[in-house]
Amino acid sequence: MDTLQLAAAARCLDHQIAQQVIQGISDAPGGIYLHTAKTHIALIVQRAPLGLWQDTAFHKPDALTTWSSPLNQRLAGFRIQRISVPWADRIVRLDCIRVHISKRLDQFSLIAECFGGRGNIALLDAAQHIRWAWRWDSLDGKAAPRFLPGVVYVPPEDSLPFAQPLPCAATWFRRVAPRYRPQHRAEQQAIQEAWSRRLDPCAPWWRSSAEADKPILYPVPLPDWAPMQEISAQEALRFVRPAVHPQPSAQERARTQQRLHLQRRIQKMRQDITRWKDPEVYRTQAFALFALPDAMPSVTHISAPDHTSVAGATLTITVTPGKSLHRQAQWYMQQAQRSRRARREIAIRLQEMERLLQDLTEATGGEQTGPATGSSTPAGPTPVRSAKNGKPTDDSDFNRTVIEGFTLLWGKNAKENDRLTFRTAKPWDLWFHIQDLGGSHVVLRRENSQTPVPESVRVAAARIALQQSQSRAISGEVDWTEIRHVHRKPSGGPGQVTYRRFQSIRVRRDG
Repeated sequence: MDTLQLAAAARCLDHQIAQQVIQGISDAPGGIYLHTAKTHIALIVQRAPLGLWQDTAFHKPDALTTWSSPLNQRLAGFRIQRISVPWADRIVRLDCIRVHISKRLDQFSLIAECFGGRGNIALLDAAQHIRWAWRWDSLDGKAAPRFLPGVVYVPPEDSLPFAQPLPCAATWFRRVAPRYRPQHRAEQQAIQEAWSRRLDPCAPWWRSSAEADKPILYPVPLPDWAPMQEISAQEALRFVRPAVHPQPSAQERARTQQRLHLQRRIQKMRQDITRWKDPEVYRTQAFALFALPDAMPSVTHISAPDHTSVAGATLTITVTPGKSLHRQAQWYMQQAQRSRRARREIAIRLQEMERLLQDLTEATGGEQTGPATGSSTPAGPTPVRSAKNGKPTDDSDFNRTVIEGFTLLWGKNAKENDRLTFRTAKPWDLWFHIQDLGGSHVVLRRENSQTPVPESVRVAAARIALQQSQSRAISGEVDWTEIRHVHRKPSGGPGQVTYRRFQSIRVRRDG
């Protein structure tokens, strides 16, 4: 939405419904609904095709939320005196009055700052002091308190009175949303002239026929767009309510975090592979240095013949001054071994991570949250604070997988086991360990103590505990309990625990 859209909607609605009495107010996704005897007005402060419209098919709900109920109590019975867009920054103002039997006059103004991704709604008294205010910081967020009560409302600093002539064309076009703003001066002047000719408050609107599935409503024709057709203001302002997107479940959030984690791991592994040269490059440089007489170089680069090249090519090798060439040749041979070992291990881990990401993507219907490669990836989840000592922890430090929407974590050594169990895990998480043998602590994440865990997930967690243990048997007994029943062993080392109120399950290894 932009200021021109809101101004056109406000002028037409002010012409149609001025002097009507507000019978009630109810919630809307990202805003509110004002109900009169003849219509329902949607005032949406967040991202929407149009921030102000009528909804004739709306049915007023019976229940009000804790934040909208005070506004409903204060404005019910007031008469809408004027709807306007006084400032050129997507700010709608509704002036309301109520006359008592004693002829006393009450005045309130409802200010809606429609800033797209976030928005504010404030109720002002006759002296322009804020009596009530709430905000929306995101499309999926809930309303929250905003402003300080009692202060005088002041619009944003860069807002200009809408009725006042603007100093230049560039300032005027700040009212137009970037997606509709033309680039050429002649087209900009055409829009400005078309807006100035809109004397009728309910003059016909225009919409782009090129996007029939999602029509873009605009009060004036856009010169650099596809051919546009004219529609009546009544049709333009009769919008369908924006759909309420359901909040993702705990399993969906866990899958999303797992995908992001795997994508970051894959990107880092591919970067690690590129840092290691081909082992044969190091070996070739080592052989070339061994072929030279052992000496102390005084330069940082020397030239040596490449004995592996049939054409007799010459190599330029980086050396350290003051260090013998043969010792540096040994270092290059060691680098060749390190490179071969690192590239092999990274390739194995990379293949495993890509397989896990593919399995997770297939389990969620092929939905991806971001690319697995590239220079940037979505930010991971914010480290949570442990319920036991308040220190920040991060699940990415441990091995992890997701099974049926439940996240499983396990440590690689005694210190990681201790940190996972006593710093990262929550008291209601489930804990798995091989019976009477050493092995990894496996933690199954739960939303709370009432979250049920399917038996198949418990079996999978127990199987991981068996596979990450010292046992080499085909099957084994695995104990499991809640984290709150696990305690450090007195005088024991890291990862040594005692536990009670546990159950046992016998599982077999995979394959």
